[in-house]
Amino acid sequence: MIESEFLIADDERLFALTRDYLNTTDRLQVMKAFEFARREHGTQRRKSGELFFNHPLEVATYLAEYRLDADAISAALLHDIAEDTRISIGQISDEFGPEVAKLVDGVTKLKEVTRGVAQESRRLSTEELQQATLQKLLKAMTADVRTVIIKLFDRLHNMRTIAALPVNKQKIKAEETLSVFAPLAYRLGMWIVKSELEGLSLKVLNSHSYETIHAELERLDRAHMPLFELVSAEIFDCLAANGLQVNEVRMAPESVYTVYRDLEEQRAGVREMDRLLRVTVLMKNTIDCYTALGHLHRLWRVVPKQFDDYISVSRENLYQSLHTTIVHSEGQQIKIRLRTVDMDRIAQIGVLAKWFYAGTPLWSEGLAERVSEFFAAISKSIDTTPQDASLAVRSALEDVLGAQINVYTRDGEPREVARGSTALDFAYRIHTELGNQCHDALVNEQQFPLNKPLKDGDKVTIIKNPRAQPRRAWLDEDLGYITTTYARTSARKWFRKLSEPEAIHQGREILLRELEMLGLNHLSHEEIAALFGYDGETDLYYNIGRAELLPTVLSTRIMAERWSDGRCLPMGNVVAAADGTTFIITNAGRHRLHLCATCNPRPRDAIVGFLRQDNILTVHREGCRTLSAARGRPEVDSRLLKLGWGETDQREVRIVPLYVDVYDRPGLLHEMTLLMEEKDINIRNICTFREREDGELGIDMELEVVGPRQLVRILHQIEALVNVKSVRCLPEGTPYPERTNKQTSVFYRPE
Repeated sequence: MIESEFLIADDERLFALTRDYLNTTDRLQVMKAFEFARREHGTQRRKSGELFFNHPLEVATYLAEYRLDADAISAALLHDIAEDTRISIGQISDEFGPEVAKLVDGVTKLKEVTRGVAQESRRLSTEELQQATLQKLLKAMTADVRTVIIKLFDRLHNMRTIAALPVNKQKIKAEETLSVFAPLAYRLGMWIVKSELEGLSLKVLNSHSYETIHAELERLDRAHMPLFELVSAEIFDCLAANGLQVNEVRMAPESVYTVYRDLEEQRAGVREMDRLLRVTVLMKNTIDCYTALGHLHRLWRVVPKQFDDYISVSRENLYQSLHTTIVHSEGQQIKIRLRTVDMDRIAQIGVLAKWFYAGTPLWSEGLAERVSEFFAAISKSIDTTPQDASLAVRSALEDVLGAQINVYTRDGEPREVARGSTALDFAYRIHTELGNQCHDALVNEQQFPLNKPLKDGDKVTIIKNPRAQPRRAWLDEDLGYITTTYARTSARKWFRKLSEPEAIHQGREILLRELEMLGLNHLSHEEIAALFGYDGETDLYYNIGRAELLPTVLSTRIMAERWSDGRCLPMGNVVAAADGTTFIITNAGRHRLHLCATCNPRPRDAIVGFLRQDNILTVHREGCRTLSAARGRPEVDSRLLKLGWGETDQREVRIVPLYVDVYDRPGLLHEMTLLMEEKDINIRNICTFREREDGELGIDMELEVVGPRQLVRILHQIEALVNVKSVRCLPEGTPYPERTNKQTSVFYRPE
């Protein structure tokens, strides 16, 4: 009796919700599933002490709130049956039909696959087990999105009741929620679920930050209220005077986790958080949104480069809105979002609108088509061969769940790609064959390197050559050509389809080209094959041709065997922190170093040095308060040096002379030097020689390189720049090529 009283409130809530939209047959199915699950779970209790059946009942109720169908609700009620009771998936199919059984199987298999992988190989790491789970989750989502919706609500209820678990298990669940389930909810447009999952996870992992930011956001809400009331009144008055009806104006503060993540990225404290007022304006229709935007831009001054149109170019997670930032007459900047009431509803629940607004104009054919395209993109991301499965799952979070940008085809058609994608990723996103035949790219009508990330709003034109083919260097992650799983898998498949004679032929050509780049043409191919454990040069060629041995890996190993041959210099200066930890600072000359106690710089921070009158160089983070206050004065700026971090276990650099053959174009030298700066490679000197009147140039340079891997990567990255014909190392003592024109331009040669 006590147990049934314990259930009655949730029981009535579930059936009250389903009564509003399910027909009699469907309601009877849900009731049958309810009774079946309650009977099988019996008196099982969770660690919190409540009946275990309360968990599937809550998950089913969450689904009913969004009007999911009877099969999904039945599956939610039964989703723990196959794991925790004697009932099999086959019995569920017999009782409730194959559709319900398939959904239950999809949810329960996520735990089964982890356990199964562990039994197959006890040597798998925790990361690999998580990868296996994630891959199963992604495949389940492409098969039937309802499976993942059930799993998301299952996780939501677990996070709401997480206090019953031991602290160490709470942290594991919270980290998994942040890395997988919250991004998944975001990509499905389920903003309400995503925000709550993030907040609950942060509360577990960093309760102090959560409480501090939460309290500060509440304080900001109160502080913003007078300005908000003034701004909302002005918006109503302005738009009404122009014949527009405003449905609602409301404050739209950031979520606690969004603020936390931004502060972490900036390495800032709560005092430095974004304190701008955010306002959402809801209009009647799309035309009114654009018209209202124009009137508000006339009413207030607009902040440049702060406008985004997510209506005409909507995101794949169904979100639509106009974003702008204005300067109010009171002097404060205000972020304004304009969207329709329908857009606002979908912005909150995303793909759940498919059921919640079924049969209404809100769930249009256009939205349904966008949802289908999203799942097609996921299918591409996980369509991998067994050899690539681990790589695919590692990249899936970025490809599918990570941040996205919009770029445009040459015809102006928008395409959403993962942030960080290159033109090559984009080509494969359009069509596999276009990627395989990609020869060059134009971005915003300008030639563009294939290994440079695209930016939001870029217009991309892929130039293909029917005789072109993928390059093995594309598969080296450090070179940056390919960042998405689908593109990498497609390129790798191409190489593995080569016939044996063709693979051997191409492998030999690649080896010759790599040796020329290294300035080591004289090396025996037989000796190189032995170095890698192959049974002769033919075996070596074959594995290079099939991309089993990447050119960069090949060259790095070859150079590692000869790294001590050339001239070496001390790499950098040693500096000690207050706790005794030592670091290597590069580009500091022979000055004594001191770390700034105010900003406390650490590796990965961008750093700058200030040369004091006593000849000590103080090391600061970029943006350090101590230094920022003095910058801008000639006597200070003249004493600043750009510094870098060195490897603590690498105290020497090798001096490597290079020769680069290029066709001159504006900005080419700048791009080269920028590339060196990004990789913390010091250029000892650089000279250019004009070879012919047609613009061909020779460039000599000497680099300070810390290791063979860094050298090989920078050689390939220089070669990837537009208009670079070739690049090669010059062995120690080898003179630079004879010049047709002896005049030189010396760009940099230190004392």
